[in-house]
Amino acid sequence: MADRITWEDDIKHYFTQMDVGCMRARNLDLSEYDAVKNRATSILSQLKLRVQDPTRGMPKGGRAWPQDRINNFETWMKDGFPKGGTADPTT
Repeated sequence: MADRITWEDDIKHYFTQMDVGCMRARNLDLSEYDAVKNRATSILSQLKLRVQDPTRGMPKGGRAWPQDRINNFETWMKDGFPKGGTADPTT
């Protein structure tokens, strides 16, 4: 069985410093678990849009995420947004 996808081990590392800086200017802190969790549906839509049309969606000015990252993000959402980390890797 594959390791569970978590914020601490996986998702937070998908966002570059450029992504974080760009979206902070739009009042979304991609380095914060709760901010990403609360906007996950919108973020996923933007990631998928970028794949379909390189001039739209996110990440702005960057390449579209590879499909496996998008799939991992979607799995993370479906699994209830596990946070993970050393204290409790199942939460």
